[in-house]
Amino acid sequence: MKLLNRLIFCMLLIVISCKTQPIKKTGIIPQPNEVNYQDGTFTIAEKTTIVIENSKQSLLIASKLNAFLAKNFDLNLKTKTEPQLNAIQLLVTKKETEKEGYQLDITKTGIVITGNSYQGLFYGLQTLKQMLTPKTLITKPSLNFVNIKDAPEFGWRGMMLDVSRHFLTKDSVKKVIDILAMHKMNKFHWHLVDGIGWRIQIDKYPELTKKGAWRKVKENSTPWENFETTYKDSQGEVYGGFYTKDDIKEIVAYAAERYIDVIPEIEMPGHSEAALQCYPELSCDGLGISGVYCAGNDQSFEFLQNIISEVVPLFPYEYVHIGGDEVGKDSWLRCEKCKKRMNDEDLQDGEELQSYFVTRMEKFIYTQGKKLIGWDEILEGGLPERATVMSWRGFEGGIEAANAGHDVVMSPGFPLYFDHNQGKSEYEPPSWGGYNNLLSVYNFYPIPDDITADKKHHILGAQANLWTEQIKTLSHIEYMMLPRIAALSEALWTSPSQKNEQDFIKRIDIHFDRLTALKYNFAGSAVSPEYKVTYDKTSKEFVLELKNELEIYDLKYTLDGIAPTTSAETYSKPIRFSTPIELYAQAFRKDEPIGFPLKKMFSTGFSEKCKVTYTNPYSESYNGGGDQALFNNKFANARGDDPNWQGLPKKDFEVTIDLGESNKLSYIGLNFFQHIDATSVMLPTEVTIAVSEDGTTYETVFNQALRSIKSRAPIIKRIEAKFTAHNVSFVKITAKNRGKLPEWHIRKGDAWVFIDEISMK
Repeated sequence: MKLLNRLIFCMLLIVISCKTQPIKKTGIIPQPNEVNYQDGTFTIAEKTTIVIENSKQSLLIASKLNAFLAKNFDLNLKTKTEPQLNAIQLLVTKKETEKEGYQLDITKTGIVITGNSYQGLFYGLQTLKQMLTPKTLITKPSLNFVNIKDAPEFGWRGMMLDVSRHFLTKDSVKKVIDILAMHKMNKFHWHLVDGIGWRIQIDKYPELTKKGAWRKVKENSTPWENFETTYKDSQGEVYGGFYTKDDIKEIVAYAAERYIDVIPEIEMPGHSEAALQCYPELSCDGLGISGVYCAGNDQSFEFLQNIISEVVPLFPYEYVHIGGDEVGKDSWLRCEKCKKRMNDEDLQDGEELQSYFVTRMEKFIYTQGKKLIGWDEILEGGLPERATVMSWRGFEGGIEAANAGHDVVMSPGFPLYFDHNQGKSEYEPPSWGGYNNLLSVYNFYPIPDDITADKKHHILGAQANLWTEQIKTLSHIEYMMLPRIAALSEALWTSPSQKNEQDFIKRIDIHFDRLTALKYNFAGSAVSPEYKVTYDKTSKEFVLELKNELEIYDLKYTLDGIAPTTSAETYSKPIRFSTPIELYAQAFRKDEPIGFPLKKMFSTGFSEKCKVTYTNPYSESYNGGGDQALFNNKFANARGDDPNWQGLPKKDFEVTIDLGESNKLSYIGLNFFQHIDATSVMLPTEVTIAVSEDGTTYETVFNQALRSIKSRAPIIKRIEAKFTAHNVSFVKITAKNRGKLPEWHIRKGDAWVFIDEISMK
């Protein structure tokens, strides 16, 4: 009896322990719309089978599941078509509604994924794979009982990749598609054609890839300056590449296996320098190659229609993108053929001529069984009735188009241009444009309130755009996509009522382990430390606050400029200081650094008594924050649009700083900026720093001529004067402006000097 009681007691303990076993939430992204966990677990083992219907699509999805289990858990499951216990069943209901939806059930008898279509089944598999990763949390394929019912909020969930500016190999394109697929994205907009590179084989016009796919590389010039097509075997450095039709078919098929539609973009009527350098007869007569097809020449339309006729059979999805953005119309307005076209068609201006061009191409594309989609400039002059608009210049174009009854894909520069920076650190890799952080992407919603209720269905969804002016490698592409594509996937998949920013942050932490396991180069920008400094007049102390965007992970720091380790001080409250500090802060995750460090010297020698006198006033457009900007402990980043830069054109920077009291100093430093690629800002030619106790007699502690740096990349030049410590009440700083930009500069006119943050100790 005692033995029996002991056995019963042990069994009760086992039951109790099973029922109280914590549920392992493995951070599914995007968040499913309905999730219900229950007590209990099911473990996938060698004897588990995969049960499918007898179809090619089911077999393909089953093979992907088996490959995943083999790689991650050394399991090789048998696939059967008859019902089984202890099985992973892959079922398809073929519902007409919510075709991308699925249901996932895990019970004691196994796993059942039911897709409303094969696409839904595929998405159910992505959810299962995420539940089984990362292996830091899931050491064996044991899963909690759960019921998930899920379907996407929007049907267009995509990303555009520009391969014209910088070519990406076929295998690298596939890896981009893999990233989209794991996040349940379903559209890949492939920017194959632009002004500086033609990337798709066209049999009727072989020069497009023999010559248009290659460009001369010119010293100290970006690809789009003095752009010149050439041949692959030309002398000198040549850059380029293109996809054969077989390459295109292979990539389209690869995407189709992952239920991603590929939308080709054949740019017209502007951004066409590469094509027009190959076929200059299609430019406006006597006006050189402007990069815009002559709208008065019927051969332009014949050329583009022949190209579209070859493109259409390669891409089964219903859309062809024609670009249509940033069309320079000056050549049209000076061209006799274009003026005749405008007269014959009763067109009043360049916008109406553009509308004529787009409408004529839309009619042809429609005869090929496709729909035209273009950037929101195609609204100018009137939109063809069947055209779809991709709104990139904000929401306005999309609102106008939707309210007029046109389908719209939202893709505004903020926050969906993934070529923009995602962090504020000076260590971020090269980027283009502004600042689109992770949570701005997460909180994006594609339907503005200004769209009338009966027109909201015209918003198909949204997509990110990744232009590659500054991006040359797959690793850099991954960095710009991740983790922002995860945020966008949830913004477009998950119902707004089910979204929760704080829960997303917890799941993105788990997702980082997934991305690490897959060896993706993801950005840690959202967890890199940021700072804010204020001055407490009561205590006469400076107050330094640290945080990161997601407000997770330990921020370790030192105040002596030495890199922090795990044993360094952990930030827990504002740091108060009354003497200068050299902050070095770093986020740590699982005892390893993540993201970029924050390294700044914060001064204390400037008080409210401090006064600055300018010999030459700074520009009001670039005031940096006014007279106190030079010592407000706010450092500018390596961008010309950072509001903390103080700038002036043509004249020298000359300031005298009255500290208001004597300070024992041995160091003075400040930053200057240069970015030839994007601005007229150049480093000064000479910098002088002098100090004085009485304001009359000055001692020069630094004087240096600065050599010219022709690099196109942004530069922050740190100037540092180190001298024997003595009492200082006045500081005088002079930086010689070049006056005029040098001949080798890409611009003409006045040079600017940009200055930021004077530090003293």
